[in-house]
Amino acid sequence: MKTWDLYRFKWLLVMEALFAGVYISLTRGLFVIFLVSIGYAVEAISFVVLVSSFVSLVIAGAIYKRPIFLMRHVKLKLVLFHALERITWFFIPLIQHTLVVSVIYSFYMVFSSVLSIFLSFTIYGLLDETSIKDVTAKRSAAMGISNIVGYGLGIFLLAFLPYETKFISIFSLGTLLGLFSTFLIIFVDVSRLENAELPLRTMQPEKVFSASFFFVILLLSGNLFGIVWTPYIMNELKGADFIAASMSLSGTVASIVASLIWSKRSFKALRLGLALNAFGPLLAWFIPFPEYHVGISAFTSFTFTAANFIGTFLFAKYNEWFGAIKSSILLVIIGNLAQLASAPIGMFLGSNFVLAFTVLFLTKASATFLAMVFIPEVAVLREDVARTYSRILYRNSIVGYRVAVEVSRETVLGVFRILALSLILTTLYLIYRTLLLLIT
Repeated sequence: MKTWDLYRFKWLLVMEALFAGVYISLTRGLFVIFLVSIGYAVEAISFVVLVSSFVSLVIAGAIYKRPIFLMRHVKLKLVLFHALERITWFFIPLIQHTLVVSVIYSFYMVFSSVLSIFLSFTIYGLLDETSIKDVTAKRSAAMGISNIVGYGLGIFLLAFLPYETKFISIFSLGTLLGLFSTFLIIFVDVSRLENAELPLRTMQPEKVFSASFFFVILLLSGNLFGIVWTPYIMNELKGADFIAASMSLSGTVASIVASLIWSKRSFKALRLGLALNAFGPLLAWFIPFPEYHVGISAFTSFTFTAANFIGTFLFAKYNEWFGAIKSSILLVIIGNLAQLASAPIGMFLGSNFVLAFTVLFLTKASATFLAMVFIPEVAVLREDVARTYSRILYRNSIVGYRVAVEVSRETVLGVFRILALSLILTTLYLIYRTLLLLIT
């Protein structure tokens, strides 16, 4: 790609993210607040997430098994799913029934998953590792900047629009603004992705497995935090909906700064943010004043950005030999799997916030442990030692995962009546097995 074409390509993607940020903050960013405002508790929110995540995971898995879908008419499909994702939000607030909302949101999740695959395919398929990191960081910052505008507008509309029509108006406005970013996508040249080639085999699969397992656990903690935190603020601490929206705003500001600071850091530096992020749930639980959670949100977003960059940058590093097609699809599957796993845990936890924040802390701590022991680029151990542990984890998984699943079933049957937390262990086995089936 020539210098000017590369420059134009990068900035079209950055500008797409800039316009998309307002749309996302006015729709998906306020979705949990919308659900809570119409009477949904943690269990109902988790059900909506469960149904939509399962459907989108199945679709992403099907594309992973038959990636030919990505290699034909790339531009047409990219623009089509970009538009469909945005239009879906117009219908979500019209019928406020749990099942109907779940069905419509499932359509959104399917469109969003396919769109995410095509956007990742565009970035990973046309750029090298350095450019991937650069575009990822700039898109994150650009989206964060426009998120500020979107959340600021969202807070204003939540505070002053009539209750009966506020979310219909907000989601409709978000849809219209989102279609501006669809217009920009029309000018992105993806012709070189037509008939792209798949790698013959997966090199160093133990690295992909370790990175994927870490990334799922990390994103699981983030999704679960999102499910639990807003109901905790609004129902338990009696905070207003605009305070919950203000938390999103402060988190967005922090993520912009974090994107600029963390984007040029090494993996060894990023693990500091990963470790600090584990303390976010403890701060949220021990501080009972809703206003203070605006600051806690800034802290968790700043540190989570560093942790998230670990996963994203690892796949940028592995992209050369793992392949853009598999990388782009697997990243979306990881996100869907994490969201799917968070739903049953959220349904089980319900409004038991003591247990919820304890589980959140343990989940984030587990992600930190996985990264610092099994991922060579991040580990606190010597790189060769971490690589050895990664191989042992992967090889033992291939040989013994069937036995592990059987043992887990027996364990669940015997322990569930005494300690319902075994559901979480089962969820981890599900993640573990799914990643093995995808990578091996």
